[in-house]
Amino acid sequence: MDRIERVSNKWQAAHAGEHYRGPRFGSRRARERDPGLIAALLARCDGVETVLDSPCGAGRLTQALAPRCRTLISADVSAAMLAAFEDSPAPRRVQASLAALPFRDRAFDAVVCCRFLHHLHEPESLERAAAELARVARRYVIASFWDSASLPALRVRMGLKRSEGPTGRVATSRARVAESFSRVGLRAVEFRATLRFVSQQTFALFERVEQRP
Repeated sequence: MDRIERVSNKWQAAHAGEHYRGPRFGSRRARERDPGLIAALLARCDGVETVLDSPCGAGRLTQALAPRCRTLISADVSAAMLAAFEDSPAPRRVQASLAALPFRDRAFDAVVCCRFLHHLHEPESLERAAAELARVARRYVIASFWDSASLPALRVRMGLKRSEGPTGRVATSRARVAESFSRVGLRAVEFRATLRFVSQQTFALFERVEQRP
């Protein structure tokens, strides 16, 4: 089992969905932060009618994504997550791993991947995830990661904050993330965080670069 599959299986416990839907993002600020950043980036995208949210967890992003497209598909490997899904609006839900999404090439105008890439330590795992997201995206990918230029990441490097270790979450540079997606035909359009250099969680908007003959 590779790194992407191990991360995908992390939230398989029976009550994982209830935890992620409730205490994991208990405050209003925590609940609204990611959807707000994603909505702002999605507003920059043209002609988006179909969107894939993967991994979707318990549907935290649904209310931000559903009004901005005609069709929303939410995919997650965890049955517990899908069972705890937000009730309304209710998009189509699919149990699937990001390691091998069961969709045809370029099936969606935009693909959203929130809070997954920061679990991938090896450059090879990051590039495989980027490749699979790019494969099913017709034009755009919006993905989050932990920015290594942020204050929390700096504190880890200085020994002022404990690292999460080889199985925990890890920060990556914007340049490395951009390069990984560039290798699969997507260019970085914008990076956005709540507070630059302070917020570790960062979102990136990528757009497909069409190859001319």
